[in-house]
Amino acid sequence: MMAYFLIFNTPKTEKLPAKGKDTSISASSISVKSERDSVLLAAAPSVNSDTMEQGMDSNVVDPVLQKKFGEFTSSANGKPQTASLGNESIHLTFSSKGGSLISAKIRGEQTYKNRFLENQSKKTDLDLILNDSAALDLEFYHANQRIQTKDLFFAIHSQTDKELVLRAYTNDSTGYIQWRYSLVSAGYSLGVELSMVGLESIVDRGQSDMPLKWTQIAPRQELNLSNERATSTVYYKTESGSVSRIGRGGENSEQIDEAVEWISFKQQFFCNALVIKNGLFKRPVQAETKIPAWADSSVNIGYTAFLSVPYSYAPNSSVSMEWIFSPLHFQTLSAMNIGLEEQIDLGYIGLFSMINKYLVIPVFNFFEQLGLGYGLIILLLTLIIKLLLSPLNFKMFVSSAKIRLLKPELDELNAKFKPDEAIKKQQAVMQLYRQAGVNPLAGCLPMLVQMPFLLAMFSFFPSAIELRQQGFLWAEDLSTYDSILNLPFEIPFYGSHVSLFTLLMTATTILYTHLNSSQMQTGANMQQMKIMMYIMPIVFLGVLNSYSAGLNYYYFLSNVVSILIYLAIRYLFIDENKLRLKMEAHKAKPQKKSKWMQRLEDAQKMREQQVKQQSAPKNRQGRRNK
Repeated sequence: MMAYFLIFNTPKTEKLPAKGKDTSISASSISVKSERDSVLLAAAPSVNSDTMEQGMDSNVVDPVLQKKFGEFTSSANGKPQTASLGNESIHLTFSSKGGSLISAKIRGEQTYKNRFLENQSKKTDLDLILNDSAALDLEFYHANQRIQTKDLFFAIHSQTDKELVLRAYTNDSTGYIQWRYSLVSAGYSLGVELSMVGLESIVDRGQSDMPLKWTQIAPRQELNLSNERATSTVYYKTESGSVSRIGRGGENSEQIDEAVEWISFKQQFFCNALVIKNGLFKRPVQAETKIPAWADSSVNIGYTAFLSVPYSYAPNSSVSMEWIFSPLHFQTLSAMNIGLEEQIDLGYIGLFSMINKYLVIPVFNFFEQLGLGYGLIILLLTLIIKLLLSPLNFKMFVSSAKIRLLKPELDELNAKFKPDEAIKKQQAVMQLYRQAGVNPLAGCLPMLVQMPFLLAMFSFFPSAIELRQQGFLWAEDLSTYDSILNLPFEIPFYGSHVSLFTLLMTATTILYTHLNSSQMQTGANMQQMKIMMYIMPIVFLGVLNSYSAGLNYYYFLSNVVSILIYLAIRYLFIDENKLRLKMEAHKAKPQKKSKWMQRLEDAQKMREQQVKQQSAPKNRQGRRNK
């Protein structure tokens, strides 16, 4: 089951180009609209000015524009300009074409390429939007013509350090569509107010809801593009309070038949969420992700959300929203108290998620606040988890020691019974266990308890933004794979690089497997099980080679600590002579069958009867033939 889980979730790798090689999308590829899918917005025209001009060019009336835009013809002419808002966390750029956001930069963050491959002397903030490829497009009908705000040019009405008001006027300037953007002084939130003023006689009747189409293309941010795409998708929170996603990266589409409180374009370590205030995006909501056909290695994925907002034929009809641009940091998103932290993959099974939320993350952040390095933090986290599980581990090792002491007698039983006497042999083995006071399942329970922790870590480390671009030893970024050798070819099921942490994890897993298998019984079935136990680490070598270096480092440490605990308990804490005397004393006592043992023997007897009944007709037929 664990092998299937890992293989199903394993990411593929894709190399970044060599240093200095330009991977940006060419201007020609951006401008060819015919190559883009209809669900993705063609990139907005490039802008050269840092400020937005107020007036619109309306001296010449184009009859084609007049027919298409009617009362908004004056706003169909203009030149695209830009305006910006920013605080200590984010820097946002808006375009007059559509009056929408075209760039959202997270301050203090960089792409993997900028950080490690380009050696830039000046730090470049990470942009969540690729080449102005975003739009928030309102649609409505005027004189039976569809008007889209992405086609209109908005004028600046007012601007301060933290607020920008953009308006697209009607021909007589008595009515307008307005975007009001207000930025908080600190944090990742942008207030958005969409207003339609003086348009009650211009908007065609019968439009109680207006479509709002949100589109965006995300650029590549990380080393492993395949994994980045696999973890980029659309999340949403419905009216019922549940948080879901439309799929696991790549091309996905879903119609959401509930009203939606917020919808988020999630990337691997960042999100871009639109929240409606004091209301809901009415159902149905359609969300899509698609990799553009023209995309190269600098493109992550494209997003589209088809929403609708309420409209009333009033002199001033408005809707308030909040736009959030944030790293996927658990505490930061939890503080917003709207469920955005549910986008972080902490384990799809509730138990795994609880381990990460209530144990791993608090411990991790506590050590982080102390200023410790992340390599040391992972080591301390490993020791704490092992300490919590140590009582169960001790019971497991005691049970293993008892079975090891019984090994000579078990070998005798294996030699005594023939292969077709498996049931009798099993009964004899269980009888020996009962006499010696050994519970053969005592070694299984600790393994089952430890499994949720192992799988919880499998989700935590690849999702922990704290490890992003944090180095340790030879690994320059613990959030992605470490590579000590890049191969000129790709090995199937392994990749084109060699991860040293994965090799160390595999080697220590094989060593720990050898220590445990030395205590197992002999026999054909046990031999097959031993072979499988040695094959599994080789499978994990291929699966985990492209996973987070932090994850492989944790598994390596966990194996090392387990080996040390094994040796310490076996040679320091368990006196095999005393344990043997205790087992002999238990044999001398009158034996009372446990309920579990009685049920097992009853099941074995029933199985024997079934075997006899199945073989009886064959015997009678043999006598008749004779």
